[in-house]
Amino acid sequence: MTRIRLGLESTKILLTDIGKNWFVEAYPKGAVHEYDEGGSFDLKSMGVSFVEVTCPLGIPYRHPTDIDGEITFKMADRG
Repeated sequence: MTRIRLGLESTKILLTDIGKNWFVEAYPKGAVHEYDEGGSFDLKSMGVSFVEVTCPLGIPYRHPTDIDGEITFKMADRG
């Protein structure tokens, strides 16, 4: 798979409801990884079928860009 490195390292994204559901199933809390699936993530890179993000603690995660045609993330409001 080819991935594209984004120019802005601080681009913030939020997970959509379908993205949150996939995320908590793929990365259960408590074992090693701690995160707030309702909070924002830093978008690091995006491929055709996946997105790489980091949580505020700097832990990297990877998740699909869509599930059954529904997008898993959206850009956070710039405010």
